[in-house]
Amino acid sequence: MRTTVCELVPKTQASASQERPRRPYLARFDEMKATQQLPSPTGVALEIVRLTQDESVSCGSLARVLMADPVLSGKVIKYANSALMQTGRSVNSVQEAVLRLGVGTLRRIALSFSLISAYRQGRCAAFDYHGFWSRSLAQGVAAQELARQTRLVPPDEAFTTGLLAHIGQLALACVYPDKYAEVLRQAADQCLEGLLRLEQEVFAAHHGELSAAMFLDWGLPAEQAAAVERYVFGEPEDCYDSMRRLVRILRVAQTLAELCLSGADHRATIAQQLLARSMPLQLEPLQLAELFDRIARDWQNWGRILDIRTQTVGSIRDLVQNTEPPRSDTSPPAAPATGIVSGSVWRALVVCPPMPSSQSLCQTLQQAGYEVLTAPNAESGLALVLETLPQFILAPLHFAEKTGDQTARSVWEAGRWCRQLRETRLGRQLYIVLFGEQPKEEQIVAAFEAGADDVVIWPSSPRILLARLRAGQRVLELQREVECEQEELRRVTAELAIANRKLQDAALTDPLTHLPNRRYAFERLQQEWHEAMRHELPLACLMLDVDHFKQINDTYGHDVGDLVLHQLAELLRSAIRRSDVACRIGGEEFFIVCPRTTGQGAAALAERIRHLAEEKTWGNEKTPLRVTLSIGVATRRENMRSPEELFRQADQALYAAKQAGRNRVCCAS
Repeated sequence: MRTTVCELVPKTQASASQERPRRPYLARFDEMKATQQLPSPTGVALEIVRLTQDESVSCGSLARVLMADPVLSGKVIKYANSALMQTGRSVNSVQEAVLRLGVGTLRRIALSFSLISAYRQGRCAAFDYHGFWSRSLAQGVAAQELARQTRLVPPDEAFTTGLLAHIGQLALACVYPDKYAEVLRQAADQCLEGLLRLEQEVFAAHHGELSAAMFLDWGLPAEQAAAVERYVFGEPEDCYDSMRRLVRILRVAQTLAELCLSGADHRATIAQQLLARSMPLQLEPLQLAELFDRIARDWQNWGRILDIRTQTVGSIRDLVQNTEPPRSDTSPPAAPATGIVSGSVWRALVVCPPMPSSQSLCQTLQQAGYEVLTAPNAESGLALVLETLPQFILAPLHFAEKTGDQTARSVWEAGRWCRQLRETRLGRQLYIVLFGEQPKEEQIVAAFEAGADDVVIWPSSPRILLARLRAGQRVLELQREVECEQEELRRVTAELAIANRKLQDAALTDPLTHLPNRRYAFERLQQEWHEAMRHELPLACLMLDVDHFKQINDTYGHDVGDLVLHQLAELLRSAIRRSDVACRIGGEEFFIVCPRTTGQGAAALAERIRHLAEEKTWGNEKTPLRVTLSIGVATRRENMRSPEELFRQADQALYAAKQAGRNRVCCAS
């Protein structure tokens, strides 16, 4: 049937200056954020991200902010002196490290170091925290190397986006540890898209959306947020060139990361996918092999700096040169997740240089059944606190017997160290005991004011020390009970939020076809209208109607009519692009929003749908039917003032198609 064009004149005007609706995933993110359990960089790292958005920020200002976090400062200096920087002269201060690294590099490593240090383990039993960071690090390094090779996006931006592209998974593990553990077990043998579908079903949000929301919340560019939201489903057809470049790099980086972590049995399949995904980047197999060697080397170097598990990776030169790319791009199976089980032994960290008093203290604790860790100084002690999560911290008021100003200075340093611990989330959960041979009254008062829980005399009676530690155990156990009650409250709150989100989704979904309903259609049309107006993009919509549908209901019954509507919904899902949205707006009428689509493209889509319907056998084996569609097409024009006018144009075009004899496409112009 030939497509016809009908002249339809717009009749109304409205203002287009309405505020653009928020993305749906931002509302979901707000509900999770309210639980206060979302992963977040330290305040220092977030301040660095904020400052580095100003091109005129000085290295001195960044160094002063960085020095407020001793652990992060130490890791930044370590990175500046690492093989990754490939420089000869050693860096000994934060100021020098900032000057050597530059603004962009400092921003990305501040974010990554602070997140990795704080979230190495957690309460989601089926979530492999170490594996997550190893995979994320591989993807970040791969994205950075791809950006350097292709020069499509800035390497620092690519690293950050690749490293944190799946941070939404960590968010789900933190906010819903038990439910997400069950989701991971169900998705153990499925690909990434299977996991995303399960997440959407259980939480009414998938981790790609949550990653995007977290990017925006941390002040990262909106383009990076949009890329991580959409790349998990493949390369979107309707994105800007700059975002498309980043999406392509992320998809290739994800596959390179899979190669870093995969066993020999899966490498051939992943290599096929790598060749397919790298085609848009115009990378030859030999270039990919050389690039992979650099990625594997840098991944291992990063792993040593961040204490992240990596592995030795062989060359892929022969693999990619002897592999034919597949016709379709499919995701490799997701790696199985493993649980993390923590023991019930009390863990104590003794921060003190080796001396007779500290050695006897460690021996006393070990004999009492404590797991004892030691650190020779305050800096390494802070690092061990973040990595090992002890329950008790024991440290001296001073490292040696001193008098006068030296003693006062030592007491002040112990107090500052306690304050630094108490400023962190983990530090507030510790039981801190300071000890000395003959502590003075001023020292004891200063220690308590700084955040110590107890001050004891040591060396002294081991029985007294252990009795005071048992009192500390009771305090910690009470804290644990309170935390369990709070966790239960958070769990109930989270479940109510999920239920509320599902109710909201149900309010926007047609129960028969499971397509979005009329209310959602208008909201989405308004959203895409503002997007098109803002960026001067084309926008089209289709209005569909089943021809003679009342006759089907009257002749064969409503059950058969419902079956036809359900089959039409499936046909529309398979015919439209991922960026298009098909909705049932009432009865036998359907509506399709086509972002970034010209009139010619919309007419071609409408004709394809009409042809598929005409060729399809409808109904069931007992009642086979022939069904045709009438379709109206409208596109946004400069003289249109509102999305309602565009909707009305499509409706009038549909009416013209029916008047012209049905089973045809009519375009408004």
